[in-house]
Amino acid sequence: MLRLLCALVLVGSVGATTGERPMGTPPNIMLITLDDVGIDRFPSYGVHPVPVRMPVMEQLIAGGVTFDRVWAMPSCSPTRASLLTGRFPSRHGIMNQIGPGDPTEPQLDPAEITIPKVLPAYRSAVIGKWHLRSAGNPTTHPLACGFTHHLGSMYNVGANGYFHWRRYVDGTFAIENRYATTVTTTDALRLTQLLPQPWFLFVNYNAAHAPFHVPPPHLHTYGSPSDEITQFRAMLEAMDTEIGRMLAGVDLDTTLVIVLGDNGTPRPVTDGPWSPDHAKGSLYEGGVRVPMVVHGPGVGQGRSDALISVVDVHRTLVEWVGGNFQAQDSISFVPQLLDPSTPGARQYLFAEKSNDQAGGATGPGHQRAISDGRWKLISDNFGQQFFDLSVDLVEVNNLLQAPLNAEAQVAYDDLLQALTTFP
Repeated sequence: MLRLLCALVLVGSVGATTGERPMGTPPNIMLITLDDVGIDRFPSYGVHPVPVRMPVMEQLIAGGVTFDRVWAMPSCSPTRASLLTGRFPSRHGIMNQIGPGDPTEPQLDPAEITIPKVLPAYRSAVIGKWHLRSAGNPTTHPLACGFTHHLGSMYNVGANGYFHWRRYVDGTFAIENRYATTVTTTDALRLTQLLPQPWFLFVNYNAAHAPFHVPPPHLHTYGSPSDEITQFRAMLEAMDTEIGRMLAGVDLDTTLVIVLGDNGTPRPVTDGPWSPDHAKGSLYEGGVRVPMVVHGPGVGQGRSDALISVVDVHRTLVEWVGGNFQAQDSISFVPQLLDPSTPGARQYLFAEKSNDQAGGATGPGHQRAISDGRWKLISDNFGQQFFDLSVDLVEVNNLLQAPLNAEAQVAYDDLLQALTTFP
């Protein structure tokens, strides 16, 4: 582990001095999603008074670019679909978490232009959780969506937990009794050796999604906690340890690494600063604001306050390696990778969900949020809520409960008008 941490710092220092996007041989790409991890549970964001112990993430942060204002969707399936397609949920049709037991649930349309389809020079694979297929659809769905291989779970690991779950290999499953977080890492490392370079690995850890549990003791330092909040912390540290093992097995001089959360922290393990009602599944900051760190050759060092949406990863990767960009809603953050102090090109953050998948963007359950970084408007079944995030990050003071002052009124009118353009 110490060798890996030293290597991360050294590679980050080298990348910071280049000042330009790397040319020549395209880098390998490792896109890592952390399941149910908001900024309140990630190092260096300073949101929670007791940070989770994640030393590998801390070293990635020290050697790369950390983005402070990133929005995902409120739940995993819409985020993953938007990440791969560069399109908002109203366009690709995945408006909420896909229920694995309902064959009427939507799935990601294989005709969508996903990241692997616009990286023709790359061999690609999904490792870990997929969660973009509904029941009854082909178990080879990840392959139909552009990937060469899929090794991992089709959904969450399920009620039987991380030590007894269905592991799929290119459409065929077997019961797996090894710890899911460890298996994901081992599978990723195996594919880095089997796939010709350059490769694109979409590594989706099931952790730290429920069921909450105590991981194998050699992976964490939290002992044997019985409460779910501490178990959640132990699961995160165990995942951090396994990510360290994975990164130790790749050449960081030739690999672009992106780590981000897929939505906010779940209600049962939210203990501040947000209330459980403002956690995963909601359009509040606790539901949509997620950590993101990028590390690799040519990437600078520091923090960026640019507005970044999960849909922006698509165009950024394509631009970084010189592929054929086609994503509809994606905006590149390549300038911020080169120099984190560069102002971002995105003017507004946008997120949406629907409690009625079939109704989608036209149904009564459609809910939306928009922000310019300071001011935020939520429009949902209950009306509208308007917040000043600069003084109310936890969103408890709905400014619409009283007459707006002149500055707030201008901001509200602007967001209300902008909301008509999304998606």
